[in-house]
Amino acid sequence: MSLDADRASLPVGVFDSGLGGLTVLKEIHKVLPSENLIYFGDTARVPYGNKSAATIIRYSREIAEFLIARDVKAIVVACNTASSYALDALRGMTDIPVLGVIDPAVRSLTQKAPRKSTAGLIATKSTIASHAYDAALERHRGDQFLVSRACPLLVPLIEEGYAESQAADLILRDYLGPMVERGVEYLLLGCTHYPLIAQAILRLYPHLKLIDSAEETAAELKNLLADRGALRSGTKGSVELYVSDMTESMRALKELFFEGAVDRFEIAHIGEQ
Repeated sequence: MSLDADRASLPVGVFDSGLGGLTVLKEIHKVLPSENLIYFGDTARVPYGNKSAATIIRYSREIAEFLIARDVKAIVVACNTASSYALDALRGMTDIPVLGVIDPAVRSLTQKAPRKSTAGLIATKSTIASHAYDAALERHRGDQFLVSRACPLLVPLIEEGYAESQAADLILRDYLGPMVERGVEYLLLGCTHYPLIAQAILRLYPHLKLIDSAEETAAELKNLLADRGALRSGTKGSVELYVSDMTESMRALKELFFEGAVDRFEIAHIGEQ
């Protein structure tokens, strides 16, 4: 599969179940400032973490159709849950590259962590239940054990602005304490919200080495586009944000996840809302 050089000016599509994927968009914009970016957050149907696999795949296909209609040259699935269940379905519906957030993070883990080290994963219930990280680790390094923990309270804490609160500290100790007792040294942040609570984690457990899927995914996207001669150069790229539902609180969340200026931030309806 290759992309012609004359397609370099086309945008990159990025999506998540909500606005958490803006942490990935932020990293992409930082690493590839000349790229035109289109982001879709399915805020009318968030969260995906309590949906069935069939529903997650259907929602993801509808969003991919929205992005493909805007002639994107690549799609980044900036959602761990959708990356866990929908990548094969999305790759089957288009010839453009579709990149998830799980493989880049696991690849980084295997590059940084010694084989005998103990790695941990914190994520949503659906991501943990999918065993997608375990499968990726098996592909990249079959002999490393992964200690996993679902952390359903972290997303609402972050979105309500309590990432640095005493309540967050108590919950983080409850989630991470048993993992640290089991010897976890490297911790995969298996949700796009979690970079916003990374400093709190390191304050409580400074020895942990965090693996951020946002940074790794942005680096992998850069390599992918470079290999295909599809990197855009020159002027600063545009950033367009679309959501399936809009409230005033979402404007505040946008600032929490993505501080930079955007060229468009509006509602776009997809599928059956």
